[in-house]
Amino acid sequence: MNKKHLGIVALFILCFSFALAGKSAQAATTPQETSVSKIAYVDASGRLVLKFADFSDAGYTYTVTNEKTGAKTDTAQLASKKGVLTVSLGQLYSAKTGYKLILTSKDNTKKLTVHYYTGKALGSYSIKQKSNDSVKASWTVSDKIYTRYSLELYLGGNSTVAQKRISVGKTAASASIASSSLKNARYYTYLIGQTTLNNNKTVYYGQGMLKTFDYVKKPAKVKGVKAVPNANAAKLSWNAVSNASYYTVYKSTKSSSGYKVAKSKCTSTSLKIKGLTGGKKYYFKVVAVSQAGGKTVIGTQSNAVLAKIPVVAGQVRNVQLSFDSKKNLALTWSRTAKATSYHILYKKAADSKYKILIKTKKSNYSLAKLKADTKYNIKVQAVTRIGNKVYLSSKTSKVITVTPRQYRDKNYNKLLASQVRSIGYVGNKCIYTTKKYSTEVKTAFVNYKGYSSKTKYLIWISHYTQQVSIFEGSKGKWKMIRTFICATGTAKNHSPRGVFKITYKEKGWFYTSTKELYVTHYKGRNSFHTRPLWNNGSVQNPTIGKPASHGCVRCYNQDAKYIYDKMPIGTTVVSY
Repeated sequence: MNKKHLGIVALFILCFSFALAGKSAQAATTPQETSVSKIAYVDASGRLVLKFADFSDAGYTYTVTNEKTGAKTDTAQLASKKGVLTVSLGQLYSAKTGYKLILTSKDNTKKLTVHYYTGKALGSYSIKQKSNDSVKASWTVSDKIYTRYSLELYLGGNSTVAQKRISVGKTAASASIASSSLKNARYYTYLIGQTTLNNNKTVYYGQGMLKTFDYVKKPAKVKGVKAVPNANAAKLSWNAVSNASYYTVYKSTKSSSGYKVAKSKCTSTSLKIKGLTGGKKYYFKVVAVSQAGGKTVIGTQSNAVLAKIPVVAGQVRNVQLSFDSKKNLALTWSRTAKATSYHILYKKAADSKYKILIKTKKSNYSLAKLKADTKYNIKVQAVTRIGNKVYLSSKTSKVITVTPRQYRDKNYNKLLASQVRSIGYVGNKCIYTTKKYSTEVKTAFVNYKGYSSKTKYLIWISHYTQQVSIFEGSKGKWKMIRTFICATGTAKNHSPRGVFKITYKEKGWFYTSTKELYVTHYKGRNSFHTRPLWNNGSVQNPTIGKPASHGCVRCYNQDAKYIYDKMPIGTTVVSY
């Protein structure tokens, strides 16, 4: 072969290679048809609606073509993950005309082609649940332009997975769906006209109508209801009912009437009804309720069940710490009527659940086995045994908090009282604190000291904390009823210390420009009264909560008036 022939062959091979490359490039950019799930119809305004399963993460472009005239819309964009497309045809719209919508992924690899056929044929559309729980859809046809109708039910407005889809002929005016294929839910239902063109090869989606529908089956009668009596309560249980959203429990003291709701919207199949009276009979019924969307259907009430509430021990009272004969810290309480034994419950302060420390028939228990430096919460629960059944009281005692090492002294009140101190002095300064004693410490102090009073009241002035505490009761049984801050005498003008009593009262001391009101004397001229006031009633010296007076006890107006009005002559005043 000569050089001329070789050149021609080379040129032919080069052109053929370019042609193949062009065809490959063209094939690589041609989008492939996808078959994702979709809902397509023409709405009442003549717009093309497409709800589809996303097939592009980057977004879409689409075009619409009038298949009769060949006219096209401009290419438009659609965001990714949108899943819904509505196209207004505008001047492109024509009745009883086929349109082709092509939705293409932005990377041009996939496309979805949908055909529409315009025209109004549906006059009305309704969907109802029948007495046997099946569903019937009905509609009217004004123009037989579609060859069939498709009824589609979805569990989500934009869902593209049909729960049920049925097709009927062009003359049909209704369709039924068996209850077995549905569940309690809100459905989105579409009635869509369809036709075929191009020799019955292409399906065209026509006029569509959308309705939401709440489908709820009536729940069955609740069975297997049991009621187990307990202390001031009853434990109910029953068999689950399919399709039930929740249960309503009713109670009555009569078997056939007077039922009221004891608990609504119970989502489990058991329930404890509390607050019942021992010795009474209670009847209970349970009903299943089904709910979906805005629709609620109530089932038939169960048969009544009876629970006779036993008479059992109530709350254990007067639980307190003491010391046993071996000087060990102990817990004591008052015996409770109907109690046959007691459970002592305890937990470490940091724990969440109580455990049983001991079961006992006594009304006391030594806490010697507890760890000395651990903080515990302890309470007592009464137990009643009737025959072979054991009932725990519905309420436990108050909680006692204790760290055993803090209670080694044989007298509990003595230990608390030892926390109280008198005022001290350094040079011309008073030693006092703004911290306050607890009610427990204050009460223990006056009771341990054995103070008495000729009246049912006792007043304690604490110089160290600058507080006045008022108690009601009698020797050894004082209970605090009021406490407030005060201002006692300064280091140069001490308030007297000791045990005194109220001797007489004056309405006030009045000077040229100042006054002090509600004067209650307890030792000579030493008394309780207000802070110094100007004659117009405003405060001349507001100091309180620290030593400031010439020996009297200054109080807020309302506190001085309380002592003046409420504390009788002869009431003991402890100044410490």
